[in-house]
Amino acid sequence: MPDDLIQGALFGSLDDEPADTTPAQNELRVCALNINNPSLQRAQQTLSWLLASRSNVLVLTELKPSDGAKLVISGLSAEGFEVCLPPGWAGGSYFTAVATRGLPQTPVAGPVGPRAVAVDVEHDGEQIRIIGLYGPTNGMTTDSSDRRRAFQKTFLEYLHTALRPKLLLAGDLNVVEPGHQPPLDSFEEHDYAFYTDLQRLGLVDAFRQAHPTVHEHSWISDRYGAQRLDHLFATPAAGTLASCVYDHTPRTSHITDHAALLATFTLGPPA
Repeated sequence: MPDDLIQGALFGSLDDEPADTTPAQNELRVCALNINNPSLQRAQQTLSWLLASRSNVLVLTELKPSDGAKLVISGLSAEGFEVCLPPGWAGGSYFTAVATRGLPQTPVAGPVGPRAVAVDVEHDGEQIRIIGLYGPTNGMTTDSSDRRRAFQKTFLEYLHTALRPKLLLAGDLNVVEPGHQPPLDSFEEHDYAFYTDLQRLGLVDAFRQAHPTVHEHSWISDRYGAQRLDHLFATPAAGTLASCVYDHTPRTSHITDHAALLATFTLGPPA
């Protein structure tokens, strides 16, 4: 990848960035975004937007080992992010990345392949486990359903062993909640069960916690219906949820086809 592309992306993106870009010491600012395997041009725009989000935790899904994805990864590393990539990420299939800044991280092994990656980050002497996940896409075929069901089962088995008192799970899970509006016939019972099984394991849907009655969507399709596919689940001990919203700027500006999920947690004992 040409060095001038990386440098252009970095320095071009920071000129107009607000001066206050550092989260408070007790804040976890999480951005989960499906970056849709960007071209080099979109990768520069993606990198600029991610840096301007002022997040210290990034969960990026739908990456492939392309020049665009490598530019995003290299650019984040150059800006002080520690980027964790799953084993096998360069093998050609989709993968997920977790990047953190100002939070020492330790990779955690997981058995579900490059679609999931886990790290432990340290804050004030305690560890918070962050798991990024890109669930298999709903292809609306029997084969697609079988693949999703098998993946969901394997991931839940892994999550059961990987649970910690302080844990965040974020990414494009490619499932929707029961009672989703509008109703979506293309999702099956095992998709809804995956969502509810996360709750049974003690994880809370951060957006639903912040907005109990709001019908919001992170991926919009005239053909398949508006869908809330991108999620952040957290254990109650992970931190105090201060805000959780979908930012549609990446989608409406055609950087990617998904909205970003932005959440802020206050760390430490509840006020």
